[in-house]
Amino acid sequence: MDNLVRLLELVYSSGSVYISDVMRLAFRREVQEEESWISFVRSWCVYVEDRLAYLDVVISELELCANYMSVAQVVVQLTHGDNVVFADAVMYFKVIRDFEADKLAKMHLLIQISTMHVALRREFVGRFTGV
Repeated sequence: MDNLVRLLELVYSSGSVYISDVMRLAFRREVQEEESWISFVRSWCVYVEDRLAYLDVVISELELCANYMSVAQVVVQLTHGDNVVFADAVMYFKVIRDFEADKLAKMHLLIQISTMHVALRREFVGRFTGV
């Protein structure tokens, strides 16, 4: 029933009873939906890139404190064994950073594939425009 309703809506929206006009409108809508999806993923990539930059700074600060305990003593009151805490914290943030970097790489791959998919959809729209 949903497909019939969608088909009727497409026919009404296209303002034509010709199947080529209906198909052109349907493919245009799919292209618009895919482009909005790609735009959303790109904005999410910016967020993940910002998160990676933040994690890089945190890691470098923790490594500085772990390597130069005198610097860390200025910031916090250290006790015996705190260098182990710094080392654990560095490892913890590096694991998070590696996860985020992997996620970013997969999102870029998704954008690439989606862009190719949109190009195919545009090709179909062009075919129906010529009909």
